Amino acid sequence: MSFWTTLSKAKKNEYMIVSGILITAVIIGIIVGMNPEFVAIRNFTAGYMAASLMSALVMFAVYHSILYFREKKQNA
Repeated sequence: MSFWTTLSKAKKNEYMIVSGILITAVIIGIIVGMNPEFVAIRNFTAGYMAASLMSALVMFAVYHSILYFREKKQNA
């Protein structure tokens, strides 16, 4: 835990946001993988991986877009 205590508040926030995004991506992947309307149950692994990857990419893109515009606004 000494790793966590030596981090700055901004880094702690970033790590928590990234871990939240990854956990959410896993949950979305499981939901999509178990849904036979999207993917056949025999293809659970493919549906899980595709949904997790796509949701993580979208959430990271949104997160970095928000950071970009926030920093741009602060520097203006």
